[in-house]
Amino acid sequence: MTKFTSKETITQTLETLKQPEEVVEVRILKTDKGTVSGYFDDNEKLINSIQKYVGKYDIYVTLNPTKDEMLARCSNRLQTYAKNTSSDQDIKVIRHVLIDIDPIRASGISATDEEKRAALELIKKIRKDLVADDFPEPIVADSGNGYHMLLPVELANTKDNVATVKEFLGTLDFLYSNNQAQVDVTTYNPSRIVKLYGTKACKGDDTEDRPHRWSMLVKVPEELVLTEKNQLEAYAKKKPKIELSAKSKGKKQGESIDISAFIEKHGLDLAYSAPYPTNATKYILRTCPWNSDHTNSAAYIIQFADGGIAAGCHHNGCSGENWQSLCSLLNEEPVTTVLVEEEKQADTIIKLAENFQFFVNELEEPYAAVQKDNHWEVLDMKSQKFKLYLTKLFFDNQRSAPGAEGLNQALKVLEMKAIFSDSEHKLQRRIAESQGNYYYDLCDNEWRVVQIKADGCHIEAHPPILFTRNKNMEQQVEPDFSVESKKLVFLVKKHFRFKKESDTALFSVYLVTCFLPQIAHVILVLFGEKGAAKSTTMRMVKRIVDPAKQDLLSMPTSKADLAISLSNSYMPCFDNLDSLSAEKSDMLCMAATGGAFTKRTLYSDSDETILQFKRCVGLNGINIVATRPDLLDRSILLELERIPKDERKTENAIWKEFEKDLPQFLGSIFNTLSAAIPLYEEVELDEVGRMADFTYWGYAIAEVLGVGGEEFLQLYLTNQDTANEEALSSQPIAAAVIAFMKNRSTWSASVSELVRELEAVAERERINTNVKSWAKDPNVLSRRLKEVKSNLEEIGIFYDIRHAGDYKKITLRKQGTAAALHSISPSKLQRPTTDTIEDDNLLSLDEELDYCN
Repeated sequence: MTKFTSKETITQTLETLKQPEEVVEVRILKTDKGTVSGYFDDNEKLINSIQKYVGKYDIYVTLNPTKDEMLARCSNRLQTYAKNTSSDQDIKVIRHVLIDIDPIRASGISATDEEKRAALELIKKIRKDLVADDFPEPIVADSGNGYHMLLPVELANTKDNVATVKEFLGTLDFLYSNNQAQVDVTTYNPSRIVKLYGTKACKGDDTEDRPHRWSMLVKVPEELVLTEKNQLEAYAKKKPKIELSAKSKGKKQGESIDISAFIEKHGLDLAYSAPYPTNATKYILRTCPWNSDHTNSAAYIIQFADGGIAAGCHHNGCSGENWQSLCSLLNEEPVTTVLVEEEKQADTIIKLAENFQFFVNELEEPYAAVQKDNHWEVLDMKSQKFKLYLTKLFFDNQRSAPGAEGLNQALKVLEMKAIFSDSEHKLQRRIAESQGNYYYDLCDNEWRVVQIKADGCHIEAHPPILFTRNKNMEQQVEPDFSVESKKLVFLVKKHFRFKKESDTALFSVYLVTCFLPQIAHVILVLFGEKGAAKSTTMRMVKRIVDPAKQDLLSMPTSKADLAISLSNSYMPCFDNLDSLSAEKSDMLCMAATGGAFTKRTLYSDSDETILQFKRCVGLNGINIVATRPDLLDRSILLELERIPKDERKTENAIWKEFEKDLPQFLGSIFNTLSAAIPLYEEVELDEVGRMADFTYWGYAIAEVLGVGGEEFLQLYLTNQDTANEEALSSQPIAAAVIAFMKNRSTWSASVSELVRELEAVAERERINTNVKSWAKDPNVLSRRLKEVKSNLEEIGIFYDIRHAGDYKKITLRKQGTAAALHSISPSKLQRPTTDTIEDDNLLSLDEELDYCN
């Protein structure tokens, strides 16, 4: 087998395909270093350059010589991650017409011996017929998985000549392709690359029944005689002429005709019938009905699924014959059926997508990675962008637009390839973690990412497939990696105005944790009076972490719309909020810690669309918009101070200064994260905040920033205490319990009795009871107490409910000092809420189940 990779074998190939000193491109696809390409006029240097790739990758060469100036791209050497390869306008002259016969099989795998034999039988038949039709003897080659036939020509690279080659190949396909092997109709373009004969075909895995085989020249005529253009044109006319008109609804319409019965009725000499790739059936006649001297199976009848019928004979003497003349010859009443030509657009699109990588994400949704220049781009196969990309490929190849039906058929096949492939990638938006390293998508046209590792960070031009994008995502600036980690606190102090000095350090740590996609994230809650630049501050945070065309969002009205907003953005920021419903608070909690939302797929009965997310959520408002205890538990509350009149700047000046510092922000954040990775593994804490991952990572990050891990821990726990006070003050039941236990250490009675006691406390303390979160029923009280249980325990109030015969007994007890209770002012306990309804004491199904349990 090694003889096929010898210099003599490949030299013979090059001397056959090109003239001395002509330039050809060598192209090697799907290597571990992207596309490898180079331009050569020196055969010896070409052969030496490819040696390390032979047997490992498919190696191709341009079928036709390129223009001499192409040598300046990469002269007599190979370049990895090649950005530019040959296009049709780069070709000097058309020297070969490639007839590529491939056995029909799944894409991306080698052929079996049986499949390859089918290609051999087909090319033998085509060669025999062409030679019989006075075509010169062609070059025959074994491509490894099929066979090639090269017709030497000398044609100028013009649109007219390209169209002639295209029509010629289309005729061969029409006349010869069958259900085992077919003529590739896409090889007409001048910049077509072809296997470098003498190298190995390496599609798929090398298995016993589908091995990798060496390609080779099988037969090269002693004298290469050119095929003339008029020969190609004449042969193209052998394709049956198909008229396009409305179908008749008469009983003699095409779909009602039984061609097998028609052939038997008239005693036609049927050689065989076979499926035809364009959704049709071929009936090949051994003896021509128009001329009995034609006995080489040149006559045919073709019936399409839509009722169209074509008939004819390949011989020149029968060039005018068709279905209508056959009916007249056999004294059959002429029928009105016409054959509608199908351009096999779906087949063309599928072939054009052959080099895509198809896979599914973790939710088994289909995706395709397409190689553009020197990088891969990931496209959702159900997106409009993917459809437009396929349309572009088809238009570039055919110079016409595909029909909707052809495009949809191709999409179904390509989606099938993705769904039933063995490849799965977990895709993220903006930030991803893989094998302990972190990747940040810059969202630029080259699909570059920042890679963050324990030993440093850099921009990676060829990252693993990790990301998907949407149209709202904006490109990020390149980070300045020369900036030290400790400068982050200085930059935060320069551009953000927090009311408490200590919040600067806490916020700096928070910023870095936003670049950790795998952890549960705290929810950033910004609040402050009018003129405190809440929206501008939120926009700056969004610009640092996840720049977007629409940076701030209004809170959607429905749960489904909120789920979509959370799914589509790594950092969804909701602006200028007054209040949050319980349902939306719950969904934001789920978004912070990780969760999924399912809904029925549009226009389907049983399919579900799953929206999965773990997000960095931001909220802002004049007051603290988060009021429910579970949401406050997951939040950090940062108050912004009002900007004095003498310090106010124009928005343009603010953003100009911020954008100037943005590369430094990113550089310091990435350097901080890199240094924190090894420290995180060593962190051990005796006390941990509600968000444990945030606490551990925050400790390590604070050490790197110079804030200090212990200082950060104290800042975070203090902020949690503030959130706990806010949770208690926003819940009227909690406020009433605190007031009730103010001068007691323990109390025990029925739950019904506690309802009455709390009603009295509320009246005395002027706590609003006309709200949904108040409880006028023992069952609802149990539910409301459970919601604030952890918050009450934080200030030393514990309760226990037990069955006591025919009623439920509750015991309240106070532990620790009374200082914690007095730290919450009466005004806070009586804070009004907008959560009012007319009748809020009816149990929901969840509450009933919870009470019964």
